[in-house]
Amino acid sequence: MVAVLSFAPTVERLKDAGFRTVDGVLEFAGLTAAPRAVPALFVVPERESAAPNRMSGVIDQKVTEIFSVIIVEEVRRADGKASDQLKRDVDAVVAALLGWRHPEASGPTEYAGGRLTSLDGGHIVWAASFSASRHLRKERLAVSWKTLRFSSRKLQPVA
Repeated sequence: MVAVLSFAPTVERLKDAGFRTVDGVLEFAGLTAAPRAVPALFVVPERESAAPNRMSGVIDQKVTEIFSVIIVEEVRRADGKASDQLKRDVDAVVAALLGWRHPEASGPTEYAGGRLTSLDGGHIVWAASFSASRHLRKERLAVSWKTLRFSSRKLQPVA
């Protein structure tokens, strides 16, 4: 059973797209200073939501996970011109993940938007968010007349 999508396939997908520095949430949380190599990407889970079970006899819930690719860029002055480096990197991340199917997902990855998360004198941090869905499945305990113990008070499953 998959509780959260594994970060490794997404990290590898981004590395295959040409990004050299790609890590997961623990590496991002452990940063004590800005990354030296930029752009630096970090795959970070944001939230997940589960639809109610709609099956009888088994549990089958669709779970949608929202995760972000955090992009850290170094701010550089480009001879008075506006730099499009952040746009190029965001576009490359979206191109790498949009429509790609994570091995643990039940469908393609979809783009969910982006936002500025930090801006200081030396670095800009952008979060490009994505969604991927999977199904949680589990067999229910089947209760039949043979597995019930009758008592004067109530029916109880036999262990």
